[in-house]
Amino acid sequence: MLSGGTVLVATGDTEPVEVQVFGRSGLPLTGKTDIKIRVRRHNDDLYFDWTDNTFKSGGSVAQMLQALSEVSASLSPGIYRLNVGAHVRGFNTGAVTNPGIEDIYDVTIVQDSGLDAVGLPVGFEIKVGRYVDKIAGLPGNVADAVWDEMQADHVVANSFGDLMRRVVALQKENYFIDNMTYNTKGLLLAGRIRLFATKAAAAAATDGGTGEGEFAIYSFDTTEKPGPHEERAATARSVRDS
Repeated sequence: MLSGGTVLVATGDTEPVEVQVFGRSGLPLTGKTDIKIRVRRHNDDLYFDWTDNTFKSGGSVAQMLQALSEVSASLSPGIYRLNVGAHVRGFNTGAVTNPGIEDIYDVTIVQDSGLDAVGLPVGFEIKVGRYVDKIAGLPGNVADAVWDEMQADHVVANSFGDLMRRVVALQKENYFIDNMTYNTKGLLLAGRIRLFATKAAAAAATDGGTGEGEFAIYSFDTTEKPGPHEERAATARSVRDS
């Protein structure tokens, strides 16, 4: 909970409501039953009725205030939180029976009857929905879209997906080498590499064929060492043809 601040939550989320209460001596106040919460909807000035989780006009509200419960008098002295009914560990926006569009809830913590708590009332506002709903699932969606592009969307030449597919294929997945020529010593002098999307397409490729479903074509050539070592390559080169 932010004193005097604003929190943004997605529709249906629960916003924690906690407050630490001190007495005039400066020590935490424990065992209090009169530290309570009131919620007004800023959009239409209706007040939250804790009996049925409904925003109503002031005169129609059966229970305007809801007591907060102390977390632990020994371990967390003076800390009180909303933890009742549908509002477990905070205000559950999903429990509101008559939500509006982009609601703003003005939350106020008060001491209902006593006068020994200092610093009360204190409040903050909860803004529901807005762009929070739109971005709530983005991290996963964006990551999924990126990986889907890498694995499935390759129709755009030189796109990231297209380049990734070439990398995979050049690592010996579904490629076909043909148009090979040799010198008299058996050194491979030239050839062509065609990349295919599937194993079946690569298996059906023919020597010297064209238009057999290949999505990329590379050619390579070597130069032989002079003299008696013509079975050894001096240079090798591979270029992308399409």
